[in-house]
Amino acid sequence: MRCLAVVVGSLLFLSGPVAAQSHMDKALFLELSAARAGPEWGLLLVHLKGVLAGLEAANMTLVRRGDPPLYCPPRDAVITPEWAVAELIAYLALYPKIPDNTSIAVVATFALGERFACETPIRFIPRPSPVR
Repeated sequence: MRCLAVVVGSLLFLSGPVAAQSHMDKALFLELSAARAGPEWGLLLVHLKGVLAGLEAANMTLVRRGDPPLYCPPRDAVITPEWAVAELIAYLALYPKIPDNTSIAVVATFALGERFACETPIRFIPRPSPVR
C-alpha cells in the first residue's frame, strides 16, 4: 500500500513537467536519475519497469514469429529497473551525442541490444497444425 501511495504521490508531484511530454526522453531521464530517492526516483523506476516489460514482450513476439530478437540476455540475468538506470547512464556516457529529446525506451532498446548481443539469431520452429 505504501508503494502505491509513493507512485500516486510521485505522479501528482511531477504531473506538471511530465504531463507536457508524451514520453520520457533522455533529458528527463537524466534529471530524474540524479534524484536517487523520493518521488522522482519512484516515477523513474515505475516508468523503466514498463519499458523493460514492453521490450521483453517485443522480444518474445519476435522469437515466436521466427525473427531475430532485439537482445539475448543470459538465462540468469536479472534485469531490474535499478539495473537499467545504471546501464542507461553508462550507455549515455558512451554516446553523448544522443539527442536530449530521444525517448529513453529507444535508448534502452539499443543499450540492451549492445549489452546482450545475440551470438546467433534464435529461430522459432512453428508447431505443425493439428490434423482435423
